[in-house]
Amino acid sequence: MNIIRNSEEKIRAALLVQYDGTGFNGWQVQKKGRTVQGEIEKALEVLLKQKVRTVAAGRTDTGVHALGQVIHLDFSSNLSLQKLCISLNGILDKDVSIKNAYYVPPEFHARFSAQQREYIYIVYNHPLRNPLVLKKAMWVSQKVDVAFLRHISEYLIGEKDFASFCKKTSADENTIRRIDEFDITQSEEFIFFRIKGNAFLHNMIRIIIGTIFDLHGNKKDPGCILNILEQKDRNAGGKTAPAHGLYLNKIIYDPPLSGMESAY
Repeated sequence: MNIIRNSEEKIRAALLVQYDGTGFNGWQVQKKGRTVQGEIEKALEVLLKQKVRTVAAGRTDTGVHALGQVIHLDFSSNLSLQKLCISLNGILDKDVSIKNAYYVPPEFHARFSAQQREYIYIVYNHPLRNPLVLKKAMWVSQKVDVAFLRHISEYLIGEKDFASFCKKTSADENTIRRIDEFDITQSEEFIFFRIKGNAFLHNMIRIIIGTIFDLHGNKKDPGCILNILEQKDRNAGGKTAPAHGLYLNKIIYDPPLSGMESAY
């Protein structure tokens, strides 16, 4: 049900956002370069005739995609949630879309209210390249032992210090994070990594993926990942996997957004 709100009333809404990160310099507004936040805020200003600041559940880097990014915003309008989605999608370029909108309580915060975040990393595993996934998956030409990958992933589940798996500029922060689920599935020539945790450090998932494939390529024992963790040093980790294989898949809240009044 879509209730028309009083235009004088300040509303907090959460938007479910999807985007192809190929043409963006990441999520966050910058002085130069096209960003997802910048495009959405420009569209909101055109639609609502007011400047609106958005807050995202997590910032994504240049080239990273999103299937389930969540943002919140406060605005005054008598637009229904459905009209808000349709109108924004009519203004935005086709590489970013609003999938749904929700009325949320004033205390809801896209970032700080999030209980878990889920990412997917996609690998295309075939001797020859596929132009259709050139900017959508990491290409690995040599045959991959998925059982080996799963063995390594088991060592990374739980609360650990992931200092070896984050960008050096983030190493001064608290680098303890919790990975709740790490699943690896294969469908024909595609390998899907699904990682769910409370939060992630800058480049953490991409470095984990890059390190796993380094260990695989060098035929190391899966247990070597423990030594890398213990060193708490980015130099101990492997390469950073390409951004274009990474997707922000889902943000989990309690209570869930699915229980809120929504456009669809």
